[in-house]
Amino acid sequence: MSPCISKRSIALVLFLVLPPLSARADEDARTAASFIQGLRDRGYYDLATEYLAQIVKQADAPPELLSTADYEFGRMLLDEASKSGDLARRKDLLDQARVKLDAFTKSSPKHPKAPEALVDLARLLVERGHLSMLQADETDNKTEKETKLAEARSSFDSARSAYTSAEERLQAVFSKYKPFYPEGDPLKDAKERTHVALMQAKLQKAVVDYEQGQTFPLGSKERSDFLNKGLVQFEDLYKRYRVQMAGLTAQMWQGKCYEEQGEYGKAMGIYNGLMEHADPRLRSLQRYVGYFRIIVMGKRKEYALAADESVRWLQANNTPDAIRSKEGLGVQLELAKNIIAQLPSASSEAEKTGAIKKVTDTLGNIVRYSSPYKAEAIDLLRKYKPSAAANATDVARLNYEDAVSQGEQALASHEWDRAEPLLKQAIRRAQTAKDIDKTNYTRYNLAFCYFMQKRYYEAVVLADHLARRYPQQGLSAKAAEIGMASLAEAYNTYTAVDRGADLANLIELAKYMADTYPELEQGDTARLTLGQIYQGTGKYPLAIDSLAAVPSKSSKWLEAQNRLGAAHWMNSQALRSTSKTADADAELAKAVATLQTALKTRQDSGAPLTDPALVANACDLADIYLETSRPDDALKLLDPIAKAQTNTTGPGFSRLTANLLRAHIGVNQVDLAMADMSSLEKAGGSGSSLTQLYFRLGKLLEKEMESLDKKGDKAGKSRTQAAYLKFLNALAASKSGQTYESLQWAGEQMLALSNPKDAEAVFRTILKSYEKDEVFLKTSGSGDRLLRTRLKLAASLRGQRNFAEAESMISLLITENPKTIEPLMEKGHLLEDKAAADQNAISKGSWSLAFNQWKSIATRLGSARAKPLEYYEAWYHAALALSKEGKPKEARQTLASIMRLSANVGGPEMKKKYTDLLSQIK
Repeated sequence: MSPCISKRSIALVLFLVLPPLSARADEDARTAASFIQGLRDRGYYDLATEYLAQIVKQADAPPELLSTADYEFGRMLLDEASKSGDLARRKDLLDQARVKLDAFTKSSPKHPKAPEALVDLARLLVERGHLSMLQADETDNKTEKETKLAEARSSFDSARSAYTSAEERLQAVFSKYKPFYPEGDPLKDAKERTHVALMQAKLQKAVVDYEQGQTFPLGSKERSDFLNKGLVQFEDLYKRYRVQMAGLTAQMWQGKCYEEQGEYGKAMGIYNGLMEHADPRLRSLQRYVGYFRIIVMGKRKEYALAADESVRWLQANNTPDAIRSKEGLGVQLELAKNIIAQLPSASSEAEKTGAIKKVTDTLGNIVRYSSPYKAEAIDLLRKYKPSAAANATDVARLNYEDAVSQGEQALASHEWDRAEPLLKQAIRRAQTAKDIDKTNYTRYNLAFCYFMQKRYYEAVVLADHLARRYPQQGLSAKAAEIGMASLAEAYNTYTAVDRGADLANLIELAKYMADTYPELEQGDTARLTLGQIYQGTGKYPLAIDSLAAVPSKSSKWLEAQNRLGAAHWMNSQALRSTSKTADADAELAKAVATLQTALKTRQDSGAPLTDPALVANACDLADIYLETSRPDDALKLLDPIAKAQTNTTGPGFSRLTANLLRAHIGVNQVDLAMADMSSLEKAGGSGSSLTQLYFRLGKLLEKEMESLDKKGDKAGKSRTQAAYLKFLNALAASKSGQTYESLQWAGEQMLALSNPKDAEAVFRTILKSYEKDEVFLKTSGSGDRLLRTRLKLAASLRGQRNFAEAESMISLLITENPKTIEPLMEKGHLLEDKAAADQNAISKGSWSLAFNQWKSIATRLGSARAKPLEYYEAWYHAALALSKEGKPKEARQTLASIMRLSANVGGPEMKKKYTDLLSQIK
């Protein structure tokens, strides 16, 4: 059986945190070192090794790279071994790494990197110790277990000696450097590299003592002795290097030793301190610290807290590499154990059943990988899900045929967790037999399995490997399709990524697919993807070329034509923004013609007016009509389609109705526009999306009013303003999906349109909803936002001449926010409005009160070197108050003096206000 991805549009401007995955022998050797490091940093050691092997064969290979090739090979093999879940392969990789590192240290004993190679050799011995410990964990034979533990101790002893030798040599090298080197001196970097290696050697030597202690039973004298020995070293290292990574790492291990000694308070104090560091370079360390904190919580029997913290850790580190790392697997085990500890307190059988399912799902993920936690996870699975534990131990006995058969059965029944170990076993058997066809067939199935498990990065690496290494093999095109889909889903799932590198990677993969499979559907999918990427990044000519290359015989041609029309339209807008009017008009004509042709083709083929693709095609065309002042054409196009719809829910209907609404507004059919809005309300779907649609439509109307105002079309502006107010009221009255921002915006727009009564109702609704909303109050800036709402409420009261309540509110805001200028500004507006409403304002001194308030604000703001806009606003209103008080001379002098000091007076709009007021003062 061969699984295949369902044919669906992959919506993406997507990316993976990788350089391009291909590694070809004709690459620019000058960039080889940085490219290899990039692959290593991202965990693609096998690809980095393969790439390096190709580069060193090139005639232009850099001499420095050739001289350190064995060292680089050794490091990459060692890195790959440390991450490999296949213990047999891990041993083989360690053997290969040892050969390469030994060769480098013997052939280049005086090379600057030779001391670092010695540290890596010591690390290799530590990894051998880890391997023996894992092998001991995975055997039930007591004699074999003890043998493996003895091997681990021997490896740790050898590692300690190796670290000691490396430390002595590094210290000798380091002592020869001067205390100071200027920037740019190559010796400065060499000294720093040596110092880092020296600190690492000291640190890892201490870690070896801790880890060797782990080979002995809890409570044993040997374990306690090694723990104390390690603790002394960690404390010394932290005191020496407390601002260096080595020192902070030593502090973490110091906390770990305290934890194992039962001093949980000391351990937690250290862990909490390390977690408070904001330096992003400590994130990798903090992943471990976070894991260790969870262990302490569990040991303190704070089971609920530990479980919650485990969930937060997994959410914060939601990447494949982090989840399957040693600490990631450890966190998952702690999560399972802490849920189990809470089972006795479950309130119902249903709650207990749900908790056990969470436990078994988590444990099932742990047993996929060889780790120090696998044995314990299997033991727990035997208790809570016996069949899964048996599967984890029995798979290794299967031959290729049985493993692949059972794996396919698991895929067919969507048992992805069960399929994965079976397919991996099949791959191992096929590789042993050196049967590349069987290996690749199973790799394809495993890539699909990863995809369905949402392990997208793993899926894309396997799929990319098949597509590039074996492009003409039967499943390679489908593998490439899995790679593309995996990239799409990874982009949508993992948002905190380096999108520049991701984009380059996707373009590389899509170009390869288009070139390699030009006659297949997968090639057309790649062209569509390229078109979408280029369009999303503003490279419209490239998008047009890619989309136009989809042949008319392709099943994806109509989809490509829709996107091609959009690309022409966006290109026309870009050209128009640079005053290339003729070119813009030509692109606009192509956009319309392309979409019209696609629409006619759909209609001629018998597609009904209810067909979603036809509706989308028509909406794309209507968008252009509406943006180019052709609402009549949009209405003529959309009206029959809208009337034919039987399904009045969903995004397609909402978009159609929204465009119809815009068309009705464009032809001044406000009542029909309101009916459209009612249809949108009834269309259902997400309340949030509906409210946000109103929000966007209101913004559109706001923009249209600005345009009509510039044109001097008072009648058109009046009609649009009336429609706008109806929209604002509808938005404010919407029962679901409201946000603070949408309500605040609606209220402020009502206030700006001289509708203070309705604005007051909106602002009171906001305060009622959000002043006691704990989630909202915990968000950054919530206090400032509520202050703004209260100020706008005061302004709406002022607009209704409810001066007493407005004054009471403003006085309270000034008392609560003595250092904030906005309440003082609102008081100025209030005094001004009160004076304007009082026929005896001059005799009562009301204008004088307003002047004094504005002058006080201006004086307060005038001490700033860079004057804020409020400073000029305050002097403007002070001058206005003087003019109203019957002091035109003083008013003109005030304005003139400010303009002499700053001809710009804060900006063009403020300057216009100054000059307009000057012209009005008699």
